[in-house]
Amino acid sequence: MIFKKYLYIVFTIALLSGCNPSEKNYQLWVDPATSTQETVDSSIERLTKAKIDFIVHENGSIFVNERDIDKAIMCCS
Repeated sequence: MIFKKYLYIVFTIALLSGCNPSEKNYQLWVDPATSTQETVDSSIERLTKAKIDFIVHENGSIFVNERDIDKAIMCCS
């Protein structure tokens, strides 16, 4: 019985350690190689107005947080 409790606790800790809500993964939203500067600027403006978490890479690529990708599709495509 004690072994089962110990095993349950270890399993729960292992399961929860894999969940890291503060970790952010980003997906490419706009690639400047295939888009005009006007498209890039417009995308930045719309994402900002919609309060969507995004990053503009130094080469001009725009990456949107995976958690906000559906929101970005709805407002900015």
